[in-house]
Amino acid sequence: MAKSNSYAETVSGWEELLAALEQNSGELPQLKTPRQRLQVVLDQIKGFASEQAALTASRQLATSRVEYLLVQGRKLATVLRTSVREHYGNRSEKVAEFGLQPLRPRPRRTSDNPLPQPE
Repeated sequence: MAKSNSYAETVSGWEELLAALEQNSGELPQLKTPRQRLQVVLDQIKGFASEQAALTASRQLATSRVEYLLVQGRKLATVLRTSVREHYGNRSEKVAEFGLQPLRPRPRRTSDNPLPQPE
């Protein structure tokens, strides 16, 4: 039978082992030190797991704040870009400094290759 290496099963197995060792501590005095060390490791793991859960919640809160600020920033950037276009005009090359595409006229067709005329 294969042993599982999942966190929950490992910790649960350690808790059961420590409980059984505690009940039989009179018969197994030589295991007092390793039992205590395992208990310390288990306590540390539980502490880090709760810290990890708190950090996950904190990370989720930070992510939602960043998303809110991104929306606000996008709105403000749109207002600023619109204001720049209004100030300099759509066709001004100056708007390119602000990362905007100036409105340029289409190149005119040359008469070198005229379209066939319908008859």
